[in-house]
Amino acid sequence: MKLFLAASTAITLFALPAMAQSTTVEFASSDGTTALVVFYENGTASMDGGNPIPYTMDEESKTICGQTPEGDICATFDELGEDVGFSTGFTNTAGQSGTATITAAD
Repeated sequence: MKLFLAASTAITLFALPAMAQSTTVEFASSDGTTALVVFYENGTASMDGGNPIPYTMDEESKTICGQTPEGDICATFDELGEDVGFSTGFTNTAGQSGTATITAAD
């Protein structure tokens, strides 16, 4: 669940491509765990095929917040990007850090 929180809040890292209906991001935490999160243009995100949760993104602060069943969690990114292959560092309010990489934009 901790990785889900990290991943779901990591969307701030990415300015979703304007035409993309979804953007897939792989989150690699410094503890060695990974997760795939699909961010949808409707303001929801799904981790590893789970139920979608709502998220908000603040591009100015490079921070995204997700509304998980356990409560809100936020992640801040080093840089913003939108191209497949873009990668950047992230930290979240649960104390996790790692690298987030855009792997697909549909």
